[in-house]
Amino acid sequence: MNDLLRNFILLVYATIIVICNPLNINSIAASEFIFAEKHGFSSKFENENGDIFTLNDFQEKVLLINLWATWCEPCKEEMPSLDSLQSYFDKNEFLVLPINLDRGPKKKALNFFDDFGINNIETYFDDKNNIPREVKILGLPVTLLINKNGQEVARLIGPTEWTDKKIIELIRKEVSN
Repeated sequence: MNDLLRNFILLVYATIIVICNPLNINSIAASEFIFAEKHGFSSKFENENGDIFTLNDFQEKVLLINLWATWCEPCKEEMPSLDSLQSYFDKNEFLVLPINLDRGPKKKALNFFDDFGINNIETYFDDKNNIPREVKILGLPVTLLINKNGQEVARLIGPTEWTDKKIIELIRKEVSN
């Protein structure tokens, strides 16, 4: 293997370790959201049955889109908190939509949900990774707050404790708009 290829592989590996380091999980306050109103994404995603969805299918609801993968430890560690967050809100007004980015069988993500008792939310899938390319993210987890009109209003890069009072207040404010 030539030196250039080896160095590239080491750089990719180091990036993954830094981004998905389980020792790097600190609670991020709501003030650390990046607030900017922009168009939501148009990429399609699917549920475990293969039904295709877009953001338009969830109009009139505030969405918290969490982009995650089973190989990303911080993603997995924050999932129970995302599951708990959903219980604070009426599903007719607010939905947590975790979108799994693993390539390959959906069974791994579904088994993770079963093993960890994640039952307030269901996972969706983008195994072609169209959404991350469209919204221009480089690492995981990334979470997008989408308003009732399908526009991204805030983004959080990295894991957090989703039942933090400031985050719940931020979501309640968006739901009441």
